[in-house]
Amino acid sequence: MLTALWLVPAAGGLLVSLVPRRLARPVGLLASALGLALAVAVAVLFQSGHSGYQFEEYVPWIRDYSIAYHLGVDGISLWLVLLNALLTVVAIFAVGDRVGRPRGFITLLLMLEGGMAGVFLAADLLLFYVFWEAQLIPAYFLLWQWGEGPKAGNAAMKFILYTLVGSLLALVGVIGEYVYGGGGTHTFDLRTLAAHPPSEAIQFGLFLLFALAFAIKVPLFPFHGWLPDAYGVAPVPLLVTFAGVMGKTGAYAMLRILIPLLPHPTLWWDWNAVVPVLAVLGILWGALMALTQKNVKLVIAYSSVSHMGFIVLGIFAFNQQGQQGAVLQMVNHGIIVAALFLLAAWVAERTGTLDRTRMKGLAPRMPVLAGGFLLVTLAALGLPTLNSFVGEFMTLLGAWQFMPWLAVVGSVGLVLTPVYMLRLFQGLMYAAPGEQLPAPGDHGHHGTHGAEAAVARTDIASRELALLIPLMGLMVLLGLYPYLLTQAMTSLGFPLPVPWR
Repeated sequence: MLTALWLVPAAGGLLVSLVPRRLARPVGLLASALGLALAVAVAVLFQSGHSGYQFEEYVPWIRDYSIAYHLGVDGISLWLVLLNALLTVVAIFAVGDRVGRPRGFITLLLMLEGGMAGVFLAADLLLFYVFWEAQLIPAYFLLWQWGEGPKAGNAAMKFILYTLVGSLLALVGVIGEYVYGGGGTHTFDLRTLAAHPPSEAIQFGLFLLFALAFAIKVPLFPFHGWLPDAYGVAPVPLLVTFAGVMGKTGAYAMLRILIPLLPHPTLWWDWNAVVPVLAVLGILWGALMALTQKNVKLVIAYSSVSHMGFIVLGIFAFNQQGQQGAVLQMVNHGIIVAALFLLAAWVAERTGTLDRTRMKGLAPRMPVLAGGFLLVTLAALGLPTLNSFVGEFMTLLGAWQFMPWLAVVGSVGLVLTPVYMLRLFQGLMYAAPGEQLPAPGDHGHHGTHGAEAAVARTDIASRELALLIPLMGLMVLLGLYPYLLTQAMTSLGFPLPVPWR
């Protein structure tokens, strides 16, 4: 079943590339829906409280080097696999007429899903690295060939250069684990490597290699230089999975590989404080940058940097509350950011611009979109009873137990988030008191600063609303009942340095 989780979308992508153009989207939807059905089946059959991997698959691959095709799912990876499958369905539904050459686009999107699923399922370190690299190939071509604007090629090149540097560092780390880890057994098996870490001096070097590789993918401040360009040019159907899932592969790798395989990398550097400090800086930097942006996509992009900082902070709080909150927030952020990018795309289609300073008074003409935008905005800023609140609260609670000052400084991000999110919502949906709005038939009007205001003439269509409703439903459900996810998180493939029971 686990093999099918990555093979079905990958094979579906190959099939899409072979069928006539008119069948590309239906076949792509069928393949992604089948992948989602498999992920749901795994979640339903998953046994909470079980020790070790579930649905485990093990086949020796290269016996001379103890390399195996080894897959497994546990309470950390389960919900990320499900998130990956869900958002791929949403992304393919969102393709519509927005993307040229949809057959190639959907093919690569399904390949991307398969690569990311393999990252979450791999229980062998070398196999993890193979899937880690496999996800980069479709992501690069999707950015390069379908990126919007003249800077698409440069953005794709920057993305691939950043990630290739990280990949090379990770490869050296994988080889180092094989040579020095596992108690001299020379293996890539994650359970064995976690049970027999190398010496503390060796751990320091390997930790540095893996930490840099995973920080680039998250992206963690200050290794986020590729993100604004990539998110700025990426078409929105790609951003649904690119922002919703791909960044989570880096955070997942920190929790699955970095911490359990290298639990004591002490030498001369107090690493316990460095990564959480970078996480808090990312929270603040992302929020401040979001405040300065005029482009709606870049507001959302920098908000992602800020929210991913909360996730990394929770991981490196080294306690159950923080790390479980990080896993929960990975899922929450993936759902919210996908909805935000969809809403941004629909607004841009109807106004012809992504400049938030040129949009105002959209709510009277787009009441349905405004209502959806309001709920997603409240979820993004962490309103209690909506999903983001619980995850952020748990990460800050874990950070407080670890280093109280980190929690205090990080909580400033919670103050800044409502500022840029509510300003974005209010600026787009309503006008200043007494300001005259353009009539529905107008092409625009000049405001107080002489800028022509964009006007929307139609509300979102029913097919667009059908995409948004499941995401909003999950925001409410996980906000009211987060135990739905956390109950399975004590079922680990192998013990972590921090006890979760």
